[in-house]
Amino acid sequence: MGCKTEAYIRSNAWPSRVARIVVGLTFIFSSVAKGVDPYGTVLKLGEYFGALGVGWLEWAEMPLAALLIGVELLVGVALLAGGRSRMVARGALVVNLCFLALTLWVAVADPVAECGCFGDVLPIGNWATFGKNVVLTLLAVVAVWGAREGGECKKGLWGSMVVALLGVAFVVRSFICLPVADVFPFDEGVNIPEIMAEEQQAEEQQSWVTCRNRTTGEERRFAATDPEWWNEELWEFVALEQPNESVKVGARDFRLFVDDLELTNHLLMMPVCRLVCVEDVERPTAREQAKLVRLIDSCRERGERVVLVTSSPLMRASELYPSVELCNMDPVALRALLRAPMGVVSLHQGTIVHKATLWRLKVE
Repeated sequence: MGCKTEAYIRSNAWPSRVARIVVGLTFIFSSVAKGVDPYGTVLKLGEYFGALGVGWLEWAEMPLAALLIGVELLVGVALLAGGRSRMVARGALVVNLCFLALTLWVAVADPVAECGCFGDVLPIGNWATFGKNVVLTLLAVVAVWGAREGGECKKGLWGSMVVALLGVAFVVRSFICLPVADVFPFDEGVNIPEIMAEEQQAEEQQSWVTCRNRTTGEERRFAATDPEWWNEELWEFVALEQPNESVKVGARDFRLFVDDLELTNHLLMMPVCRLVCVEDVERPTAREQAKLVRLIDSCRERGERVVLVTSSPLMRASELYPSVELCNMDPVALRALLRAPMGVVSLHQGTIVHKATLWRLKVE
């Protein structure tokens, strides 16, 4: 049966063509989804390295993220534009087999909540990801069976390499200048208090209350914001239904603390507030640390309120940055606020007016 299937695929072009299109488009979508927010891929690689006990590879996270996005784009475009190239089909099969082995381990061991194959654009579960890779691997086998020696389109292959290099250049640009699109509600122009209120209202509207009529015994379901069920003489409370908590970070997670004191509302009301974000105060090099200090000093000279926001312990941060106002923020929320390890978020009465990475900033 297997030999007959392989012979049919070799003698007919359409099964191989369909397989190349499906696998190629999936690879391109995966690459674009990661490329839109490459720092998310960096963070996901960090999770994998931590689970594997090789956290010392932190230095390689950004280069590997750019390489992964470029390889996926190269394979995807080459499958679509490279003709019936056996080399491309085999390359796609090898990449799929690597992903299949990785996602099987992720699904069984569950070291991370999501594999990150489509970035934060389309998060899917680990077992769903493994199932997707099983299908793609089978389609890659079909593409290999239908490939031919000398069936490649050389112009298409060269074009694929150019597109992949452009994709890597775009990723590097996103690392330096921040992503062109923000997948979290912290883009420039966003008013954080307004988004907080909208999210709170949406959560309340998704909550439901079940009550029992004290006269008839009939149970009825109300929206949590519906005042009708508040009449305790008529309705008896039975149960509260709330939506499952989403893993996606929202504006409600924007919270700034100094020990047990929350300063969120106070800082959001400031006319001008610069949040100098440094996720890990141990990470900056001596040169970067000096640049951060010069940045803070220049903001102070202009009379601006400047706060260094970190996920590190404040005691350690105060040793490295003495006489600087410090605040803590949850690391997940801080990564969502600024898709870079270091940089500045400028606020005007709670509205994000500007964001920049430390690498992009020019400080005298």
